[in-house]
Amino acid sequence: MTKTPLPSRERRTSPIIALIVAMLGLAVLVTAQQLPNRHRMEADLTERSTVALREAGLSDVRVTFTGRDGRLTAGSAVEADRARDVVQALEGVRTVESETPPVPVPPAVVVALGRDSASLRGTVPTGSSRTALLDAAADVCGAEAVGDDLTVDPSVGDAALAGLPDVLRAFGRDADGARIELRGGTLSLTGTVPSELRRDAVRTAARRTGAAVDDRIEVPDVRRRLGELPRLTFDSGGDSLTSASRTSLVTVARILKANPSTRIRIEGHTDSTGSAESNLVLSRARARTVHEFLIGHGVAGDRLSAEGYGETRPQVADTTAGGRAQNRRVELLVTATSPPTGNGT
Repeated sequence: MTKTPLPSRERRTSPIIALIVAMLGLAVLVTAQQLPNRHRMEADLTERSTVALREAGLSDVRVTFTGRDGRLTAGSAVEADRARDVVQALEGVRTVESETPPVPVPPAVVVALGRDSASLRGTVPTGSSRTALLDAAADVCGAEAVGDDLTVDPSVGDAALAGLPDVLRAFGRDADGARIELRGGTLSLTGTVPSELRRDAVRTAARRTGAAVDDRIEVPDVRRRLGELPRLTFDSGGDSLTSASRTSLVTVARILKANPSTRIRIEGHTDSTGSAESNLVLSRARARTVHEFLIGHGVAGDRLSAEGYGETRPQVADTTAGGRAQNRRVELLVTATSPPTGNGT
């Protein structure tokens, strides 16, 4: 069989094509031979870098290599700078780049509590954190009385948020003008709570959030509260409390137990009927009656003192029946109490 000769142009291009094919094959062969070496090099650099970082106290920094070029992932810019110096100093490393995760925006939440309502506004990171706050508000004043203006933004951090529902519950329904504000890592507390014990509970819950606490919580003046109660009265000539006075003293005991820093002096007084000596004895007996009643209702004895003054300290002139009734009395004088406000940081 006779072969047909190739045209002269085709004869000229055939060697070129063959050369290109040969070069491509060689490149593939070289790449195939170098790939395992590159992987070994990257693994070696990664291992040595990891050891060096651990020895430098930077074990939380992640390091990877592409060829001889390293990439670090650190928790902060300071960590990244230190880690970059450590890795760059290793033999075989060409370049080192670093990255840090974006710093989350602090949460911002404002809770306003009234006696029968609550309003919440701000930005939280998750639906669950939003639900936890709303549930706490509902526990305090009922779900139907909660105003919800909270939004969810995943870029927001969760610092101090986990403990915020407990702060809300600690304020309780009977707080007056209460406001809880978490902003810029500081937890600000304002408003009036009914007692020292309640204030202390709010402070404790606030400290557990981990935030800096700006505490401006107020407690009603115990002197004023005791002064608003009905007078303690006794039957003429005796040291037995009237029924109305026993009821008043139950309230006194409750106030004192809720405000454990308060100390009182119990002063007994009489009118001028009878001898001065017998009146002094009677006034002391009346003061002791009140003292024992309060102790019996849970007030610590070391917070109470009792004294009788007989007829020597009348409130009004002792010349009428009404005046004498007013002078027969026991007074509760506050001698010590905690400041109405304070900072619980």
